[in-house]
Formats: sequence, C-alpha cells, structure tokens
Amino acid sequence: MPELPEVESTVRSLRKEVLGKTFVGGWQESGKDWVERAKGKKVVNIERVGKNILLLLDDGYTMLVHLRMTGYLLLGNWKYKDNEWIAEEKDLEERSNRFLRFILFLDDGRSLALSDARKFAKVSFISRKEERDLRRNLGPDPFSLSKKDFLSLLKGKKREIKPLLMDQSFLAGIGNIYASEILFKAKINPKKKSYLLNEEEIESIYCHMKDILEKAIELKGDSTSDYRLTDGSKGGYQERHLVYKREGLPCFDCHSRIKRSTVGNRGTYFCPKCQKL
Repeated sequence: MPELPEVESTVRSLRKEVLGKTFVGGWQESGKDWVERAKGKKVVNIERVGKNILLLLDDGYTMLVHLRMTGYLLLGNWKYKDNEWIAEEKDLEERSNRFLRFILFLDDGRSLALSDARKFAKVSFISRKEERDLRRNLGPDPFSLSKKDFLSLLKGKKREIKPLLMDQSFLAGIGNIYASEILFKAKINPKKKSYLLNEEEIESIYCHMKDILEKAIELKGDSTSDYRLTDGSKGGYQERHLVYKREGLPCFDCHSRIKRSTVGNRGTYFCPKCQKL
C-alpha cells in the first residue's frame, strides 16, 4: 500500500502538473460517475492528508483519492484503440500501468488516470465539512510533530509499538514498510509495548522516523509492489531497504539473519539481535 512518502511524491508531482488545470471530460470503467462529477471543475489546491490525496476544486468540493493496496495516479496521454487505452509514453506502457479505472482529461491536452490492479482504491467527492471531519479523525502528520509532541503522544499508550505507529488515528501516514524500517534504525523490537519505552528510545524513534520518511520522499517512494510515479516510472526506496522484504538476508549492522514475524496481524521484518525484545 502506498504510504506517506509515495503519496507525498504523487502530490508534489500533481502540484506541478495539475494545479490550476480544469477537467474537461474523461472515461471510467464502471461505478460512480466520477468523470461527470469532475467535468468543468478547476483544481485550486492539492494536499496530502495522511495517505489521502485531496484535489480541492473550485466548486467548493474536494476530490479525495485513497490509493489503498495497488492504486496510483498517472499523468500522460492515452488513445483508445481495440477496446483498450494505449499509452503514448514509453514508461506508461509497462504492464502494471495498464489497469486503468478512470481517465480525466485536462484542459492542456493531457490526462490524469488511476491504475489499480485490485480495484481497492477509493475515489469520492466530499464537502469542505467532510474534509475537516477527515482531518479531525486522523492522527497528526509525522512532519508536524516536535520531539516534545511525540513524547506526549506516546504517553499512556500500552500497545505494541509497531501496530501503534501504523494506526492512522494515532499517527497519519506510516504503514508497514516504514514502521519496519524506523524500528530497525531505532533498534526497538516491533512487539515491545509502548509504555515500556524509555525517553531515549522514544527520541530515537522520532528522529529516525523523520530521517527515513525524508529519505524515502527524496527517492520518490517505494516501488517494491505496485506503486509508480505519475510518469509511470518506479520510485527508488526499495533499493535502500534495511529489513523490509529482507527475510533470511544478513543484517547490515550485525550480520544476523533478518526474520519475518506477525505483529498486529501484519507481517513484519526485524533483526532478532539488534532488535532483541
């Protein structure tokens, strides 16, 4: 699932390419008529809230896109031929970029499309009030927190630290990939109860959280699975994994074998020596 760095990378691209543009039409595979709802609307702002992409429209509504498991947005040009949409750009021709669910035509001649192999992505049009409710129901953004804020946020929590970091009502944006990476750098076992963390450990999580998320954004996200950039190319963070998807490979610090376990009903990767419970 695309997490904060992937969504932030997408939003930054959309701000450059889509902000100020108007949707003039489009096509969609099935379901609610997103095309008709967007038609004639100008994009006046684009924001990331947690893992959500918000395209604020000039009619007072917001187009919300949550990429879920396999969704991502693409920018380019497509032609409809033999009952399928054919991309005109080379990077968009990759097979994983062909699961198009909708295409919105922009007034500059290009298009914004959603590719989603498993059809889990969520698209909706919400009012500004619903947008405020969304923000209120999510936890703070990691980049909005000071070290003092983070210490306060953890105070009184009694859950295992990895599921807590992934809880979007606690902290918005972090998922399985980056929670695994952050805890490895902080040398904390993903099953450790949050109330057992001392101040030094909490500060370590906080610092590495910022560093890893910033590095992942710099590398334009993680394309281990389906995620692609808006031009159809891959991000680069998968080349920098410390533990995620490295089961059986040697730890970069102590050379022990990385293990995979289940924590909070999710698979997690850790070093049994560096992150001893």
